Amino acid sequence: ELQYVNNVSIKIKYTPPSKPLLTNELYDLLIVTPSQFSNALQPLVDHKNSHGVSTMLVTLDEIYNGNYFSVQGRDDAEKIKYFIKDAIEQWGIKYVMLVGDIGKMPIRYIFFAQKWQHRYYNETMPTDLYYADIYDANGSFSSWDSNGNGVYGEEFDNCEGVNDTMDMYADVYIGRLACKNRFVAKTVVNKIISYEDKAFGEDWFKRLVLIGGDTFPGWGVVEGEFMNQLVADEMPDFNPVKIWYSLGNLNAMTIEKELEKGAGFVHFSGHGFPWGWGTHPVNGDDNEWVGTYYTPYVTALFNGYRLPVIFFDACSTGELDLTVSDIGKEFGVPMPNISVSLPCFAWYFVQKRGGGAIATVGSTRVAFTGVDSNGPYAGAGYLVYKFFDGYHKGATPSEMLVHSQNEYMNNEWKDRWSICEFILFGDPSLHIGGFE
Repeated sequence: ELQYVNNVSIKIKYTPPSKPLLTNELYDLLIVTPSQFSNALQPLVDHKNSHGVSTMLVTLDEIYNGNYFSVQGRDDAEKIKYFIKDAIEQWGIKYVMLVGDIGKMPIRYIFFAQKWQHRYYNETMPTDLYYADIYDANGSFSSWDSNGNGVYGEEFDNCEGVNDTMDMYADVYIGRLACKNRFVAKTVVNKIISYEDKAFGEDWFKRLVLIGGDTFPGWGVVEGEFMNQLVADEMPDFNPVKIWYSLGNLNAMTIEKELEKGAGFVHFSGHGFPWGWGTHPVNGDDNEWVGTYYTPYVTALFNGYRLPVIFFDACSTGELDLTVSDIGKEFGVPMPNISVSLPCFAWYFVQKRGGGAIATVGSTRVAFTGVDSNGPYAGAGYLVYKFFDGYHKGATPSEMLVHSQNEYMNNEWKDRWSICEFILFGDPSLHIGGFE
């Protein structure tokens, strides 16, 4: 028997907090950096302040020594995260720029374990979302180590273990300049300043470059081109430039030529590697690669300040713990265990002097996607779709990324792997399209 009520009375009891969460609004942007980059970053601080983005630069030594706030945290990454929490509450910051590769600026690794067909698999993943998710749903510090065992972000699939509780909703907008040395830091600072000062009102900014083929031949839709078109539909004020297998122009030379002309945005949809991107022919063989574009090709890219924001809807382009040994293993080249780091594909676009990109979003590990004729429903496909859905005049790339992550969690599921692996390389406060 179906039962129902005619009227419902709801009583809401609200107890205001004893003190406001944000006590001041002193700064918009917090730059966290090793001291070796301070001088290189000072022109960026001055530039941001001159455009009304109140900016504070703090060195790691100042954080670890307690120059501003009392030091909390079990390791360096947690000390930085607690500092960000204090900076939100005491200074009212909105954006955090982390400067330095993972050898200079700590990153948090999270842990995944899975049992599949009587075999066990485990993987660690570096992610900067850790620094953005400051509070849990109750307003308490979100440690990502709820069981207190010193292993962060644990998730166990079909095997024994206790999952760590993770909120994953960003409380501040994060981006990383993965600079290895002062020269790279100066290069990226100059690119940001030049872009924000010159890009506004330029015709090239209205170009949207779309690059794709058939990501998974024989799986129904032509995923890459299909997702490119959905992105174009989300950006009606931009002029789509399609580099597609079905149009016969999907090759490295065409990609290079169109990027040289400048673009506001670029969408690569296909397969990624830490050193490049590629895809497959439409309804072709998944062993045949087309459109491959590798890191060395970016060295010949000279598009000046006409720099796009790029989303790599693909695997591993943001693998910022890439080493020389990884390259040797991939290509079967015998070499000693060399831990010297190399710039991943997504970051190389940003650090490229004289061209490349102004900001990129890439995955730090293997990505998956869920796309059918009704549209994207999971993984990278859903994230990139909502990333462009989040664009508006005056938007920042970090706001667009957080929009995509929140939409995914709110409307689909809290896919920890996909949400955490896509990170922003670039200035989180970047004024896309430049200042007026």
